[in-house]
Amino acid sequence: MKGFLHRLSRRFRPPRRLRITREGKAFLLLTLGVGVAAVNTGNNLLYLALSANLALVILSGFLSEWTLRRVSLSLAPASDPFAGSEALLLASCSAAGKRFPGLSLAASARVPGGDISFRLPDVPPGGRVTRVVRFSPSSRGRVGTIPASLSTRFPFALFEKSRDLDIPAGWAVYPRPALPGEWKRILLDAATEEDPRAAGRAGAFPRGAREHLPADPVRDIHWKATARAGRWMVKEREGESAPAVDLRVPAPCPAEDFERRISEACGAVLALEERGIPYRLWLGDHLVSGATDRDRRTRALEALATARADGTPEVEAGT
Repeated sequence: MKGFLHRLSRRFRPPRRLRITREGKAFLLLTLGVGVAAVNTGNNLLYLALSANLALVILSGFLSEWTLRRVSLSLAPASDPFAGSEALLLASCSAAGKRFPGLSLAASARVPGGDISFRLPDVPPGGRVTRVVRFSPSSRGRVGTIPASLSTRFPFALFEKSRDLDIPAGWAVYPRPALPGEWKRILLDAATEEDPRAAGRAGAFPRGAREHLPADPVRDIHWKATARAGRWMVKEREGESAPAVDLRVPAPCPAEDFERRISEACGAVLALEERGIPYRLWLGDHLVSGATDRDRRTRALEALATARADGTPEVEAGT
């Protein structure tokens, strides 16, 4: 229902919004006074001044429209966004396909945790300008569409013309990591003979090659296999078993307890990645990140960011 109302309001939203500035109000009052004086006196000079003032208003409308037209805005995280911590956003403004530059632009967006704003004095035609903006997300989850606006006071600062944008995001805010030490609560099991793992060093004779993991020493790199595969490969030895750790987040689970366990799991993932220890992350009975996955850290954090208390990931989420 919320998405339907948003689409309905977006359809009937005017393409531009106009606000009169303080300078614009003074200029319009002056123009009105010149017009009244011209009508009462019949002075041609006053009519000329009135015409010039009205021409400036019309010219301001045309130039501000050329400034805003075909200007796009994108927002992407420049650092890993964790709930409750300050993070960085990469804000890019593009004027691709324009022959007129974007001048005196001001952008604002409603991101998780609050509103951000930044200025773009000059966006060259066909070019792109990037700014780094700070924001502090308050809760975890996937960011779907970010409502934003782009405005300008060019050329005379008489009016502020703005354009509403819906910026597709598609990235996630990760959970708040638990305090140091709390992540050890969810390290429930260790390697056993019945539970073979996928990393580590054991045995004296190589039996093949596998992908490199952070815990593997440099001396085990298989150079020929690396050259053939185009990625780092290491020697797999006989009797090798990995000290991989299983991180289990029980689900379904009460909401309060679930959020605490999600934060602990996030802290565990960061701690294990820092130490180079392979791990597998389980959400209930579902394996969401394996020990040999190349994008293991990203997959684990995104799964924790979008997990629900019933054990299923979010299908769609807004800001």
